[in-house]
Amino acid sequence: MNMPATQIQDYTLSLDRDFNAPPAAVFQAWTDPQIVARWFGPDGAEMQSAEIDLNVGGKYRLTLKEPDGSVAVLHGEYREIDPPRKLVFTWILDGQACEGSAGLHAETLVTLDLQDLDGATRLVLTHDFLPTEESRDGHFMGWTDSLESLAKLFA
Repeated sequence: MNMPATQIQDYTLSLDRDFNAPPAAVFQAWTDPQIVARWFGPDGAEMQSAEIDLNVGGKYRLTLKEPDGSVAVLHGEYREIDPPRKLVFTWILDGQACEGSAGLHAETLVTLDLQDLDGATRLVLTHDFLPTEESRDGHFMGWTDSLESLAKLFA
């Protein structure tokens, strides 16, 4: 279901997390499908496939099996690639299964800024254009789980 334009809001989620790895390693963890498959997704989800065409205009597609057995497909297009400092991509969660977005179709935008902390990395993740406050809160939980899993790769 598409929301009427008069009902669409513009919610933004922003998270930051420090990692015990240099920016190049953190950037690679977001762009190498074999590494993405090891950490991406909410707690309890299992990556079934990760396809990444890392070029501006290139597409990505991630398929996750959720703990309840349902399948979530995330896909989008890369808008900006500046290794190892910045990655910007669109984000579409087919079916918008997250809390507050069920049944909605929304293309949102994710920006990753990576800052060098003398061999470690501070990642600032900004997720723009979320359609509802509940969607923002649901994505907060999913991103928090994912970033926790990513941190474990570098522990």
